[in-house]
Amino acid sequence: MAVRDFEPIVEMSEVGLRYGDNPDVLKNINFSFRRGSMHFLTGKSGAGKTSLLSMLYLAQRPTSGTLKVFGNNVAMTGRDKLAFLRRRIGVVFQDFRLLEHLSAFDNVALPLRIRGMKEKEIRRRVIELLAWVELSHNMYVKSSEISGGEKQRVAIARAVINQPELLLADEPTGNVDSDIAAKLMKLFGELNRLGTTVVIATHSNELMARYPYPRLQLEDGRLSYAKEKE
Repeated sequence: MAVRDFEPIVEMSEVGLRYGDNPDVLKNINFSFRRGSMHFLTGKSGAGKTSLLSMLYLAQRPTSGTLKVFGNNVAMTGRDKLAFLRRRIGVVFQDFRLLEHLSAFDNVALPLRIRGMKEKEIRRRVIELLAWVELSHNMYVKSSEISGGEKQRVAIARAVINQPELLLADEPTGNVDSDIAAKLMKLFGELNRLGTTVVIATHSNELMARYPYPRLQLEDGRLSYAKEKE
């Protein structure tokens, strides 16, 4: 096994984050995610979940402390290298962030086209994944014309199509029914078994009670670890 397989995929040491002159949103966070782990991230609205995720997908740097992603100190990494590292991360945004003028198919295909994959292989992968999330019937419909729940599934399919090393999902089951939610969690679980590190931010106690993944709790900007309650 390679040495990198034993290294944490994310390391946080005394990490803090604030916006301008406002009080710290995140404070003194010390944590690491080992490769191939899977976690829930929970906390009340305003606890800092979205801010923490934004640092993990390299949209912003910490105000204090040290954040390492894939072994790279984010504060000392240039923009070009950060852009390259982001390709190894899949993100499911709570507001979807789809390209509304593109079809579901083309939104999901976009990461593969950026990689330069052949169109025949892109078509095979995208069709298979859209079938899995039950969107075969709407795959060529513009994203602006599908429902919120369908947009959520397109966003998830786009995030996982590359089999990222790190997957960050912000309320990924918030706009779908329980049957689709179960199917999406199975998809995340299968990616995790293939080696993807998965972090799912959620408010849903029902979801966390159903799946035995460890929980990270954010409260007043501080991160703590707690095993699933019996």
